[in-house]
Amino acid sequence: MQDNLDTRQLERKSAAPGRPTARVGQLLFVVQQAAQTLAAERLAPLGLSPRAWGVLSTLAESGPLTQIELATTMSIDRTAMVYLIDELEEAALVERTRHPRDRRAFLIRPTAAGQDLQRRAAAALAGAADSLLAPLGETERRDLVDLLAKVAAHWQQVSADQPEPGTGQATPAAAPDQPPPVRPRRPRRAPGAARGGGQESARMD
Repeated sequence: MQDNLDTRQLERKSAAPGRPTARVGQLLFVVQQAAQTLAAERLAPLGLSPRAWGVLSTLAESGPLTQIELATTMSIDRTAMVYLIDELEEAALVERTRHPRDRRAFLIRPTAAGQDLQRRAAAALAGAADSLLAPLGETERRDLVDLLAKVAAHWQQVSADQPEPGTGQATPAAAPDQPPPVRPRRPRRAPGAARGGGQESARMD
């Protein structure tokens, strides 16, 4: 019994936080996990995943976008974005419409129901960012947001400049989308729910 007690005490000591890490990736991961938890707790009652919320909030901010533009903006794999939009369209939260300047392309726009859900989700998330950034003062928060926005813009541009598979050419931001293929119907779940237990991105602003 004493051996078990000593073992538990050793485990607690080994799990205790030591010197703060300077590894940017780990720091961002810890904060992302906290943001994920805060957002998921508030979105779950609405039947909305953080990733689906990201699509609706991005469309609310930017207006109609193509699937490729959405995938680039949110840093989501383009194939995964097609499935996500399929699910949101099936739930009548977004719709695909022909691009007015390129009939081969589709624009994604929120429906009236999608706009209503986006507003309710935004209200549900009110205060989540304050909780996440509780250790920071107002000036520190503004500086953090500005710096993260700068890094994010850089990697969004890198993603947009990635060549299409098999072409060797970068895809412009407004490249046309192909009409969505017909897929077998899947079991219903919350729009944007992660596939195979993968992580999702969360927005709380």
